[in-house]
Amino acid sequence: MSTTVEIDGTDWRINGELTYQGREHQGRRIEGLLLNSRMIQAVFDDENPATRRNWSYPDTGVWDPDRNTQDFCDMLPVYRAHGLLGVTVGMQGGGAMYYPEVFENYINTAFRPDGSLKQPYLDRLAKILKAADEQGMVVFVNYFYWKQQRFDNDNAVRAAVENLTAWLLQSGHRNILVDVKNEIQQKRDILSSRRIHELLDVARSTTLNGRRLLISTSIHPVKHKPNGEWHKYCDFLMPHGNDSYADEFYRELVGFKNDEDISANPRPICCNEDSVDVASFEAALNAGVSWGYYDQGYGCGETQTKCDWLERERENSFDELSGFQTVPINWGINTPHKRAFFSRLKEVTGA
Repeated sequence: MSTTVEIDGTDWRINGELTYQGREHQGRRIEGLLLNSRMIQAVFDDENPATRRNWSYPDTGVWDPDRNTQDFCDMLPVYRAHGLLGVTVGMQGGGAMYYPEVFENYINTAFRPDGSLKQPYLDRLAKILKAADEQGMVVFVNYFYWKQQRFDNDNAVRAAVENLTAWLLQSGHRNILVDVKNEIQQKRDILSSRRIHELLDVARSTTLNGRRLLISTSIHPVKHKPNGEWHKYCDFLMPHGNDSYADEFYRELVGFKNDEDISANPRPICCNEDSVDVASFEAALNAGVSWGYYDQGYGCGETQTKCDWLERERENSFDELSGFQTVPINWGINTPHKRAFFSRLKEVTGA
């Protein structure tokens, strides 16, 4: 185990060196950024037999969570060779398919209702942490996704945070960043902006031999600074882009950086979810902000502002499967969207 991620002011360091050391591109400083991709389903599974059949691989006719994780790990050297330094992996995944009969019923979570952990998810995550470590890459571990909340009570949610944070520390890996909740919104429950600081505090207070993890929570694109104390507990900040086109996204990022509370405590700003839109990637670079590629894929049952995923049905061939989020996933760089991002990433980083 050798890969260590650290924060230096508003910059990122890996193994003590500034990321993309000395790199500039078209007058923009790339050094110190952490360019990344949302690979949220890399430990995905589904415990509901009624919905599990939706994830069957075209080439085998069955769903296999271990194949999914292994396929992902096998691609990490390729991603790294294109300049990618970070991947976001979710312990409750993300929207794998938005048709109500599926979205309302599938069960993908590493947590039991009491907050204890499920070993198969930990085994798959351990494989990813090791594979990323070997490539000098960072893993954003996202704990919670809004659609998979099946906890007994708030204490069970707190237990889930403490249990997973302790497990991550005990893994010995130092290439980990924590994203407690995907896209907090301005509400009053423990997983929203008014109270999420309680969970951030649990994660920050969980230590091993005096060491703790770097902690944050990603922010819903509707409002990058929802009410609450959450930002005071974050080691770095993760505004999402998603629905904002490039010019608007640039203005939002600059405004966020210049916000009185944010600028008073400068930290890295790292979007870890936006879209397939390379123009938004450029906007983030222009604002001096790290950016995260998000590629849903066709067949998901939902359109998005910057890509119409209803334009085509899900592909019938494994080799042609689109996206990194609609399951099953071809983790290869096998589509025009993926090739456009990774090609530009390689140019920008000089990989």
